[in-house]
Amino acid sequence: MTKPLGYYTSYTPGDEGLLAEMQEAWGSQFEELTNVERTWMIMKIGENLCADFDETEDDNSLRDGIEKAVERICSDELSIGDQLRLIEALVYQVISS
Repeated sequence: MTKPLGYYTSYTPGDEGLLAEMQEAWGSQFEELTNVERTWMIMKIGENLCADFDETEDDNSLRDGIEKAVERICSDELSIGDQLRLIEALVYQVISS
């Protein structure tokens, strides 16, 4: 994170709650977290969001080719940088929809 937590979320300094606790524990840019901790959080939050969207969207089936593409991504066909930028691109698509 190159910007503080409040840039990405509804958190503002002085707020209380989870985001305040996270910032206090790990820094305003989560600089105290390791990459393993960051990616684990991404995975778990993604699982939760997937379950939420599964309940709310009419067609929750995956199109042909999606699982195969992810298998190829996970077999290191893409660099770590490309994998991270792909996550970023997908997040922005979800935010924009």
